[in-house]
This record gives sequence, structure tokens and C-alpha cells, in this order.
Amino acid sequence: MPALCFGVGEKIVFIGDSITDCGRRTEEQGPYGRGYVSLVRAFLHARYPAHGLTIVNRGIGGNTIRNLAARWQEDVLAEEPDWLSVKVGINDVGRLIIGNLADHVPLAEYEATYRTLLQQTPAVTNGKLILMEPYVIEPPLRGDPAAVSGVSLAEVQQKFADLRASGARDDAVYHAGWMHFRYYIDAYIDAVRRLAAEFDAIVVHTQTAFDLAMEAQPPAVWAQDRIHPDTPGHAVIARAFLEAVGYGDV
Repeated sequence: MPALCFGVGEKIVFIGDSITDCGRRTEEQGPYGRGYVSLVRAFLHARYPAHGLTIVNRGIGGNTIRNLAARWQEDVLAEEPDWLSVKVGINDVGRLIIGNLADHVPLAEYEATYRTLLQQTPAVTNGKLILMEPYVIEPPLRGDPAAVSGVSLAEVQQKFADLRASGARDDAVYHAGWMHFRYYIDAYIDAVRRLAAEFDAIVVHTQTAFDLAMEAQPPAVWAQDRIHPDTPGHAVIARAFLEAVGYGDV
């Protein structure tokens, strides 16, 4: 059995967007949510009951790195975690794809803000940091998305949000939107990997896990909207997390 990185009695705080949140703020699903955090907690307690680990979910749907910065003191520093897991970036990119440029977080700002937050976090000084890749459940793209799809980013920004809302899954612009999404999210994934190397953090290869999953089953099997997973999709994330922290496979 691999060596689990978590020690006895340690607290692990998860912070992020809706994928981490996953209903944790509701009475029905609180306080862990119904997603990967809940699955990770269940497997950790099942295999390592004597560790007495404390799991805290601080995900909030719709958050970008800007939102995390605004609540970092209350939801991270005040919790005094032994380990911190961060998963953010989908909304930072998604706002670009739907043309909401005011709320889109450009890559340079994303990386700089992320770095500043990590520098403020005591868990970093102990090497107890876990950075999870953002993702989109869209196959890897070879080449420029505009060239591959024949649809520019500007055209996607005009139509993609409405197409998603209408359920027009066969529209060429709809499919091009996901190609553009994947193209940009890959750059944010690279930023997360750079930060992980800089801060000696564990990396959870979430996008890689979904890429492997898509080799067997199409995106809709894992998430109808390619972003918010059903239970099997959350299991893909949980397995990637558990493998990264030394749990081994489940």
C-alpha cells in the first residue's frame, strides 16, 4: 500500500468552485457536498479510521480566483489547515468563452493572484499543499481552435451561452465553444503545474484523469454539461486525488 501523505489528526481544507461545493452549503448535502470531497472523505475514513482526519469543504459555486482571494482569510487562514487543497480555474476561463469579459480572469492575473494566496498560507511552509488541475470534459485539442473548428472566439462569445441554455447540442458553434474552452483551460492547467513546482505542492491531474476516461466513454457520461460531473465523474476526480496523496487506487 502506498504511503498516505496525511498524518494522524490532521485537518484538510478543500477550497474551490462549484465542483468542490457540490451542495455542501445546503441542509440536505452539507457540510461535505455530494461530490468528490465527500467521496475522498469516505475512502480516507474507511481505509485509515485511526488517522482521525478532519475534512472541511469551503467550495462556493461560481467562484474564480478573485473570489477565493476575497474569502481567503475566513475560509483558509482562519481554518489553520494542516493541508490545503485548491481547485479553481473553470469559471476564470468559462467567463471568457461566454463573453463575460468583466468577470473573466486573464491568465497572468490568475497565476499572480494564485501565487500571492499561496505565499500567505502557512500550510505552504510545511509543504502541505495540494493543487488540483482545473478541467473541461472535452478531448485534447491539436492546433488552434479557430482553425480546427472554423469558428472564431468572437463568434463563440456571441452565441455559446445561448446555445448551452437552449440545448442546441448539434450546432457547430456549440462544439467550437468547447474546443476553445479546452484550448484556454490547458494554459491555466500549465499555470497550476508551474505553481505546484514552485511551492513543492502535490498535483492532482484532474484533466488527465478525464482525458483517460473520455477514451472509453464520451463527455456526457461524465458530465451532461461537460463541467459539473455526475457521480461517476466525481469518482474520476476522487480517484485522481486519492492516487496523488498516496492512497492508491480504489
